[in-house]
Amino acid sequence: MATTVTSVINIISVVISMIFLLIILSYYAILFIKVKKQKNNSQDISKSSISIIIPAHNEEKHLAECVSSVINADWSGFKEIIVIDDGSVDKTFKIAESFTELSNKSNKYRQLNAKIHIKIIRTKHSGKSASLNLGIKNSKSELIAIVDGDSIIDKFALKHLSIELSQPQVAAATGVVKVKNRNTMGMWLHIEQLYASLMRSVFSKVNANITTPGPLSMYKREALVSIGLFSTEGFSEDADVAIRLIRKGHKVVFSDNSVVHTYMPDDLKGIIRQRSRFARGTINLLKRHLRANKLIIDLYTLPLLLFFYVQSIIMGSINLYQIFSGYSLYFISKGIYFNFNVFKFFFEWFSLIGFIKWSASVILGLAPLTFLSAIVILTSLLSYPLYLYAVLKYDKKIDFHHIIPIIFMFPFWIFVMLIYLISIPEIFSKNQYNKWKKNE
Repeated sequence: MATTVTSVINIISVVISMIFLLIILSYYAILFIKVKKQKNNSQDISKSSISIIIPAHNEEKHLAECVSSVINADWSGFKEIIVIDDGSVDKTFKIAESFTELSNKSNKYRQLNAKIHIKIIRTKHSGKSASLNLGIKNSKSELIAIVDGDSIIDKFALKHLSIELSQPQVAAATGVVKVKNRNTMGMWLHIEQLYASLMRSVFSKVNANITTPGPLSMYKREALVSIGLFSTEGFSEDADVAIRLIRKGHKVVFSDNSVVHTYMPDDLKGIIRQRSRFARGTINLLKRHLRANKLIIDLYTLPLLLFFYVQSIIMGSINLYQIFSGYSLYFISKGIYFNFNVFKFFFEWFSLIGFIKWSASVILGLAPLTFLSAIVILTSLLSYPLYLYAVLKYDKKIDFHHIIPIIFMFPFWIFVMLIYLISIPEIFSKNQYNKWKKNE
């Protein structure tokens, strides 16, 4: 029985690892593609007006910082800032209102020759998509930027996105997302966001980027109107809108120079709630959009989304099985529950150090070289440089806050796998409305 289980695990591991290796190789192939951008030189799009929509539900901790960054962002034309207070029960409305009062009484925000108008719309809690649509309907500009109420944009972030939108057929643009609070779990979330930004940059080269993240994205109004604005179905409105734009014949692009810093949940309850929403949103997204088609997103990006969800659960479960079966065989069966060797066993499993040690032993002939071990080593040797490249590309340095999560990335993956696992029942859910609790 044990031999049969081991054989099945090996077969599944080989198949999944082979697919994963091919995917990583595809990343490198696209990474080295040079894309020539066709800019519209007839006008400087940044001289036109822009409407920045800031949806906010219980964002009293970060809203002032968010609005200030939008106010101070470089923009040559008229800047309309619309804060949507989506049924907040904290001081969100009062903070937003203080900006409207200040802008009406002083010239402090008449900077960089830009005219700025700030207004706030207060609604009952109806969800992010509904708030965005309300903001868009009450806006006046042809360019629409979305900035989450817990995010801070860099000074030239809007300008760089507008350069991307000057290209023909481009309907949306997004940039680099960084995590502002990098304490404890924030270190892992920051690495994840840098890697996700790199992937969006890679995918956009072949118009396969299916996410315009909430912290900062910019759209052409006419393109949003052509697809009926944001959908209130599903939690992943930022991916849903990008997919529908691409299906409509538009392009969704990426700017390496446009940067936004966002605050992530800093407690276990908040992180579990966020990851559960991501997982359930992904399932809903796949149920609605996964289909056989000739578009690159149907042949590549959406199948990748499905593969990584399934891979995370299967390989995560296999790894946990191997860890605890090894713990049982080598320690519990001998009446040992914890000592230095037990600590060393788990430390090596849950850190990159264990993988390095095992890889070295295989290469040196101290451990058996199998087809599976060769694939795993090769895939890992190709995967980790992408994380390091993302860090160097967007943070320009590697420090303690980068090294720790990269070394101990495996526990984070297991955590995500468990969230994916408990979210599977979402497959049988009929409806998913774009509304959730935050900071409550």
